[in-house]
Amino acid sequence: MIKAKNTMEAWRKSLSLLLKEGKDFKDENNRVCREKLNIAIEIENPAIDAATPIHSLNRFHKWDYPPIDKIAHIMLDKKPAPEYAYSYGPRIFNHQNMYNQVDNFVIPLLKENPASRRAILNFWDVGKDSQTNKRDVPALIMLDCKLRDGKLNMTGVIRSNDAFFGWPANIYQMHILQQYIANKLSCKIGSITTISTSAHIFRDQFPYIETILRMKMEQVA
Repeated sequence: MIKAKNTMEAWRKSLSLLLKEGKDFKDENNRVCREKLNIAIEIENPAIDAATPIHSLNRFHKWDYPPIDKIAHIMLDKKPAPEYAYSYGPRIFNHQNMYNQVDNFVIPLLKENPASRRAILNFWDVGKDSQTNKRDVPALIMLDCKLRDGKLNMTGVIRSNDAFFGWPANIYQMHILQQYIANKLSCKIGSITTISTSAHIFRDQFPYIETILRMKMEQVA
């Protein structure tokens, strides 16, 4: 497991690990992909710098990365974002057009039983996503919330994790949702952990990854 005090440290450690220990293959899009299975990353205090990896990506001026307010909106809005194949907000706040998993389940459950181990949010919709010919499906498939020692800790399972380009947005979205739930519970923010069953980077990303790894922390903050 990778353990880090903040988000930027966690990102850099995971990228370094993939460069050194990942195995190369060509994926379904014929891109050379370097992958390591089942990487767990724990961020002790994501609130310090949850958006910093996104800002670091934007400094390259190469990608049209969504602004952080839009990334947050996608996580909290009950309506689908028409420009994306899927968005997370409707899947948790209006699951299958009928159920709010956050306000009607997780928050009441943790208020009633702070020690609960059942505070789970599902993004994977079997009816929509479990089709062999469908490719645009959620990468972040579930979240687990634990209230311990007065802090809300969150763990996310990511089935397919582009560690360079996708993980920064996932972490920021998880942090936004963590803040939303913690405010409702009147508790503090705890850790964020991701478990990536396929963590990977792509060969065309290597020069940018190496630039991030060479930077001193004050340069990427």
